[in-house]
Amino acid sequence: MYQVKVKGTYYEMGYEQGTMIKEKTLPQIWFESFHETVPLGRLKFANQCEEIVRRYMPGFLDELHGVADGADADYQKVKVWPLCSYARFNPQSCSAVAISGEHTTEGKPLFIRNYDYLDSDREYLTVFWTELKKGYASLGFSDSLSSRYCGFNEKGLAIAASIGGYAGQPQPGLVFSLVTRWVLDHHSTTNEAVEFLTGVPHFHGWNFLLCDLQNNIAKVETCPERVEVVNFDEGIGISTNHYVSKEMRKFEEQNWVLEGSTMKRYNNVLQWFQSRNGPVTTDYARRLARSRTDEGGLCDRFTGVKGGTLWSWIHTLGGTTALVSDGPPCKNDYQTLPTHFKLNK
Repeated sequence: MYQVKVKGTYYEMGYEQGTMIKEKTLPQIWFESFHETVPLGRLKFANQCEEIVRRYMPGFLDELHGVADGADADYQKVKVWPLCSYARFNPQSCSAVAISGEHTTEGKPLFIRNYDYLDSDREYLTVFWTELKKGYASLGFSDSLSSRYCGFNEKGLAIAASIGGYAGQPQPGLVFSLVTRWVLDHHSTTNEAVEFLTGVPHFHGWNFLLCDLQNNIAKVETCPERVEVVNFDEGIGISTNHYVSKEMRKFEEQNWVLEGSTMKRYNNVLQWFQSRNGPVTTDYARRLARSRTDEGGLCDRFTGVKGGTLWSWIHTLGGTTALVSDGPPCKNDYQTLPTHFKLNK
């Protein structure tokens, strides 16, 4: 697990990351991507995405320029992966659960996140402590340069993205990991984040689970053609890999919900919540994240390819620590990491 602490403007944070990449203290696959031969078609697509990023979240481009300068790399190559990352493989993967404070022992919302992908990517897990000069401090998780797949910020807003069953092809827009990063950097409530997510063009089909300190839980289901918001009134929000809203299911692959484990994990969470004996404790949340999917939990393994749950975290919103499993939680213990929203550097 790589651990990164950066603060300042977007450019300053980018420059620091670029320097770390050059000094080989961050995943070298990022450095290698700066020297790949980029097909003209993909570069054209990246240029289209860049203009959309410039319109909706221009500060992010400043960070990429900083990365390029810090790493002594060509910005035109640095930008490609963050702006239009093509997944090699899109399995049903990743789960997120939000529990409102009325159902927890601490009286605060509890967020559970399991990240799933190919085993070969496990070594690139990077935990980012970020303190943006004109924005919010956050603790985020990713395995990709400058991006965030999930996390939470100093205002008590948590977000996690998971692939949807979108049947179409990527379109010029904002990649899921960029909008997740922007939400953590600039939004303090679920409503603010929902307004942002419903107002931008999306690159592909993704689900975003949100929860804030006021116990507002929502799931934003996206694809290039449409965005829908699912609200949760029962004190629990769940996001796996299928669309719940009727309108979004029109854009889903045929038989998507019958394949993979998305429905199994979703139903496992419901059963876990309904079977609770009193308020939800951190240990009870850990049991859900650590138990294998075929045993009623969320720790998954893919069929036909080496992959599954790679890492996991659990956090009580507003708390000063997070539990993080550097590896499949069914095989690895959780360790306690501080939020460090104010960095001493």
